[in-house]
Amino acid sequence: MTALILAGGKGTRLEPFTVSIPKPLMPLGDTPILEKVIKQLSAAGIDRIVLSLGHMSQFFVPFIDRWRRAGIEVECCYEETPMGTAGSIGLVPDLGDDFVVMRIFVAPSLC
Repeated sequence: MTALILAGGKGTRLEPFTVSIPKPLMPLGDTPILEKVIKQLSAAGIDRIVLSLGHMSQFFVPFIDRWRRAGIEVECCYEETPMGTAGSIGLVPDLGDDFVVMRIFVAPSLC
């Protein structure tokens, strides 16, 4: 099954933290939030993870490489301009009939 993670937003509600790091890569303890989510999805049997990236997408490259080396299939689709949830879904090739769409939510009070 495929999981699409919407990770392309600017995270404006978490400024000033998100001025220098994308919201999904913000640490929760010593580990980026997105890394925790990807490990949980993989452990739950999700065999394909697609990240929908936009804002600060270059920051994700080292993490994606590390996950791939760990044997987790991670793909990316890129939005030139924000397209919303339906737009992101439309960018994913070979999505199939059954898939999960999620976004990273961080309450400002947790920071």
